[in-house]
Amino acid sequence: MTCPHPHQLSAYADHEMPPAETAQLRGHLQNCLACQQQLDAITALSQRLRALPSPALGFDLAGQWDDRLRSAAQPLHHPPRRLWTHWRGWMPTGLAAGLALASGVWLGGLWLGAGMAVSPANSVVRVFDPVPPGGLCAASEICRLSQGMR
Repeated sequence: MTCPHPHQLSAYADHEMPPAETAQLRGHLQNCLACQQQLDAITALSQRLRALPSPALGFDLAGQWDDRLRSAAQPLHHPPRRLWTHWRGWMPTGLAAGLALASGVWLGGLWLGAGMAVSPANSVVRVFDPVPPGGLCAASEICRLSQGMR
């Protein structure tokens, strides 16, 4: 068997290992001096920790909790508030929401207004006119432009 991890030795020292593993580790400890020394160190540390005195808290935690629970059970008296003071806190939020809604409607109107059908100029439509027989230009303006460029 290879040497166990320190947490396995700690579990062995605290008697928290299953019986099968305990027997296997006991057999290993009979032959391994390093593991015996490590187990002795763990056992000595455990005994020294148990020997330390328990510290006193210095205050009564249960009493503090009882006081807090009693004070929480008593209803708190709030003075009556006027209705407008309650709504005054929400006024900036309402104004911001109204402004956002109004600007959204205005921008939406601009966007939809730009998409309206616009009648194209006559010269653009004339490109699709039928070409006269033997004619090389679809529109007379195109032929004039090409002749002027020569």
